[in-house]
Amino acid sequence: MEKNISRVNKVCKYFPCHIKLEDCTFCYCPYYPCGDDNRGNFIYTKDKHKVWSCQNCNWIHQKSVVDEIFKLIRNKYNPHPIKPETGFKKTGIIIIGHGSKLARANKLLLKIVNAARHSLGVKNILPAYMQFHGPNLSVSIKKLVARGCQRIIIVPFFLFKGNHVSIDIPSAIEAEKKRFRQIKFVFAKNLGDDERLEEVVIERIKEATRCAQRK
Repeated sequence: MEKNISRVNKVCKYFPCHIKLEDCTFCYCPYYPCGDDNRGNFIYTKDKHKVWSCQNCNWIHQKSVVDEIFKLIRNKYNPHPIKPETGFKKTGIIIIGHGSKLARANKLLLKIVNAARHSLGVKNILPAYMQFHGPNLSVSIKKLVARGCQRIIIVPFFLFKGNHVSIDIPSAIEAEKKRFRQIKFVFAKNLGDDERLEEVVIERIKEATRCAQRK
């Protein structure tokens, strides 16, 4: 962050809200409640709810602190590939989805595969599709075996544990075990019951609400 950029909002009707104000980027504290008695304390509201008060804290308004938070945010959303772990050297990964007749619908799985490859720092990650699009599971397994993989992890890119996840894919894996007896196959869990999915759904509802309000 360039030092000559001013991030002080003097037009705010509450300005200045803190002594030694240097930076207004965070009008709220991303670390709330910090629990540091030197910066704040617990108080009781009129309806007797216990809340953390930041009234006398000016820590979040220090420019050096805001610069550090921006650095943490950039590192989180633009992560550097990690070095492959020892366990990945002979491991192949297949992310398998349903497949669609619409080409653009199949690109999502490729995006997930590329993101996993970048994040894990592992080259042997391939897509596979159940139907309407290729490669299928058998083809992707054959490619990984040809690359020298001794273990293959199969990740079902399915929300629900329906027939594909509970019957079709396990049956296909059993058939591949007979073809490649030297390979260890690991069938991972589907997306299923994950609280992060709840967050996505809630965010989509908020987006739709904001869109409806603008119309």
